[in-house]
Amino acid sequence: MAFNRLIFLQTILLSIISTGLLPSFVEADIAVKIERHFPCSPSSGPNKNNMLIKFPSYKSTGVNFKEETDSSGHKCFQMSGGKVEVNQPGLDGSKKYNVHVETRIGIHGKPERCVNPDKDNCGGIGSCVHCDICKTMGGSLKSFIQIFKGNKPAECRLPAGTYDDLSLRVCLPTKEELLPFLDQNSSRAEQLWDIFISSRARSGGEIPLVIAARIFDRPINKLSIKELNDALHGSKKGMIGCHWIYATVKSV
Repeated sequence: MAFNRLIFLQTILLSIISTGLLPSFVEADIAVKIERHFPCSPSSGPNKNNMLIKFPSYKSTGVNFKEETDSSGHKCFQMSGGKVEVNQPGLDGSKKYNVHVETRIGIHGKPERCVNPDKDNCGGIGSCVHCDICKTMGGSLKSFIQIFKGNKPAECRLPAGTYDDLSLRVCLPTKEELLPFLDQNSSRAEQLWDIFISSRARSGGEIPLVIAARIFDRPINKLSIKELNDALHGSKKGMIGCHWIYATVKSV
């Protein structure tokens, strides 16, 4: 059981940043620093002809971040500014857009498994599928990702063009919300947390994390492992966007 719980802890980055393109921040004894982020190349993302939405890189000018608190008291961070490109034919508002968030510990780490998805295999912590991201899907550990247009959730009916009011929004669970998944006994949960941090941290106590967020214009939550792997790395059917995020996380 302890080993499985340690595997779970390897997936905490999804709980913290998902696809959010965030600066450094601290949430309930967890500090996260985004080192760099940028669109995927055709080798890891969609080919050029299928790329429909492209968010700016960390080198882009005009990118800024707004911190806010949601109705449940969670800190949320929203990227705004910069230029988001929506290519022809634009985004069809009738489709259910899914995001697969692949989480790795270090550049050469293997993708972490998805822990605690719902009955439809949506959400969870780790390398998971986030379903219908243009709509609010309840549950603090279910839906971290939303696309906003201005200060409201986007409806994902976006004509082709260059936008300066599209953003990614992510809300963070607290450490206190994560610990019960490790162990119902708070003392043992804290011990497991400390073991994970100390065993994987590099110099300075930081854990390097790598995220690939791939956007699809079709549901992928019901795919088999083989079918999902093909969608991510083979045919890439329905993949319309992809973004890499390199970050570090540490306990403070």
